[in-house]
Amino acid sequence: MSRHIRWQAILALLGLLLIVALLSYVTYSYTTEYVPARGGVFVEGVAGNPQYINPLLCQYNPVDQDLCALVFNGLLKFDEHGNLQPDLAESWEASPASDVFTFTLRADARWHDGLRISADDVIYTVNLMQDPDLQVLPDLATLWRSVIAEAVDERTVVFRLSEPYAPFPDYTTIRWFGVIPKHYWQRYTPREMPKAMLNTQPIGSGPFRVTELDSQHIRLEPNLRALDTVPYLDALEFRFYPDYASILAAAEVGDVQGVSRVLPELLPQAEADPNLQLFTSPLSDITFLVLNVDTANAPFLQDVQVRQALAHAIDKQRLVDTILPGVGMVANSPLLPNSWAYDPDIATPDYDPTQAQNLLDEAGWVDSDGDGIRDQNGVDLEFVLLSDDAPHSQLISRSISDDLAKIGVRAVPQPVSFTGLVTDFLVPRNFSAALVNWEMIGDPDPYPLWHSTQESPTGQNYSGWNNRQADLAMEQARRTSDMAQRLQLYREFQTLFADDVPAIPLTYGLYTYAVSTQVKDVQVGMLNMAADRFQTFSKWYMLTRQVTLSERRTLQFDKLPK
Repeated sequence: MSRHIRWQAILALLGLLLIVALLSYVTYSYTTEYVPARGGVFVEGVAGNPQYINPLLCQYNPVDQDLCALVFNGLLKFDEHGNLQPDLAESWEASPASDVFTFTLRADARWHDGLRISADDVIYTVNLMQDPDLQVLPDLATLWRSVIAEAVDERTVVFRLSEPYAPFPDYTTIRWFGVIPKHYWQRYTPREMPKAMLNTQPIGSGPFRVTELDSQHIRLEPNLRALDTVPYLDALEFRFYPDYASILAAAEVGDVQGVSRVLPELLPQAEADPNLQLFTSPLSDITFLVLNVDTANAPFLQDVQVRQALAHAIDKQRLVDTILPGVGMVANSPLLPNSWAYDPDIATPDYDPTQAQNLLDEAGWVDSDGDGIRDQNGVDLEFVLLSDDAPHSQLISRSISDDLAKIGVRAVPQPVSFTGLVTDFLVPRNFSAALVNWEMIGDPDPYPLWHSTQESPTGQNYSGWNNRQADLAMEQARRTSDMAQRLQLYREFQTLFADDVPAIPLTYGLYTYAVSTQVKDVQVGMLNMAADRFQTFSKWYMLTRQVTLSERRTLQFDKLPK
């Protein structure tokens, strides 16, 4: 009897287990969830129209720069930390003296038409960069004219420099050097190139290819040869607008899903739109208050105590927190904080109005007539503060002016056009103080901006700073590939800069990007240039589909063979 009961219990337990298993199987097989689906076109508004989708000619137009970065490749590229990575080249090496650089091209590198990219294409591009008949940026042309390029074989290129220059590999990235196909362009002379149809019907090698272009839009479709995974979205489309305010208005009514850049003055409007998601990322640029340290306009700026006082008087934190939130992060060095050469321990002038006033007292600048402005020998401590006429630049100028007024310095804001600021004031050094923004992509080499030989009008050292110790540090750092030695030299440079104050670093740039909430899984990291906002484009999606849990387990990105 007890044995019969035991078998009944065992059979009941087995039945129960079977039922549980069947229910689990049904649940696993038929319970569903939504996952990304392929399809859809991401439409972004950009300010302006393309002229040259040609990496040799795109440096003057932000829309061209974006398109060139998507359609073409350099030999190398920057990752989100500003470090060099392979692009068309699979590897590269420098000679011990940093004057010979050898690049090996990827065996699978191909143009959009399927033909293989060879060393001849690289040499052809270099020759064009060196040709005086092609309007390449002057600084780039000067650099490349000092290089002898040689194709060792179909995949190997050697660059021999006229003198050691450790940062040279940076100039082989798409920001400065995009390889173009010889078999299409060789039919044109350098003088004919700017008028060629290929500038708007480009054949490149990058992650996108141009399939449509008219006065209103451009359509870019993924180049699967250049991608590791198949994107969910079918295409990326740029629509052209006259300005950023117009783009934001288009986003609010659903005409575009992306706003290429949200300017600081438009940020409150964008934040108020519940259908937009905002992404703010560091940019590779720095805004300075450049002081003309050798000028008859304001001879008191030759006094380092006066310059240090100005640096102590400016409340940068208030500037980025309340005057213009979203415009940037507080800057304390002429080098970017994500750079390997940046030294966070440099003793830079902090916000200290009391110390600022003490320094001016020591320098002999006092308010002798009680008008609120310090003076010395009948000369008031005042100067014109130049900026471009962008709204956020004018707000920065007024904030600085207010801060300086508190210590008895009159700085009179004067906005001018960006072109006028450069050509009429900075280049001829016809100014006392000016807001200047510099792009600092890649290697931290400060030589072009601060070495004494780069004084305007031939260079960009608009301050006229001449410090022999700093010059030596910059010279030695660009002549060696020893990273430990370069790091020590750049620490020395930053210390000298902080002590001498030829310019006051104000903010590190921030880039705010707006995307419709309809677009999912958008991620934006550190931007070396604006086009880097599309680095994770393959993961973005707009459509979804319903799958079972069992199907979901097998889903993954479609890997593409290389």
